[in-house]
Amino acid sequence: MNRAARILAAACATLLLLPCLGFGLFGLLASQEPGAGIGWTIGYIVFELVLIGMIAAGWWAALRRDPRLPWECPSCGYDRRSSSDGPCPECGAIMG
Repeated sequence: MNRAARILAAACATLLLLPCLGFGLFGLLASQEPGAGIGWTIGYIVFELVLIGMIAAGWWAALRRDPRLPWECPSCGYDRRSSSDGPCPECGAIMG
């Protein structure tokens, strides 16, 4: 999956999870009413933290750079160990 597709997937996941954060916030506020147990408050806080972690992990995975090995083409990642010097046979990029 290329970088643009990963960013699109992270953006879609964020848009799907943001309403859950809002509902969790309303639940947290409702759990502060008299008579509500402390368990609900802790549950909503954990719920919010897990959702924030999921969103952050999705964006981290989308924005991280693909590591390229020295023998791979920096443009397309083609394995150039068996090919001679010159442009990449896959995409035509010049190796530097």
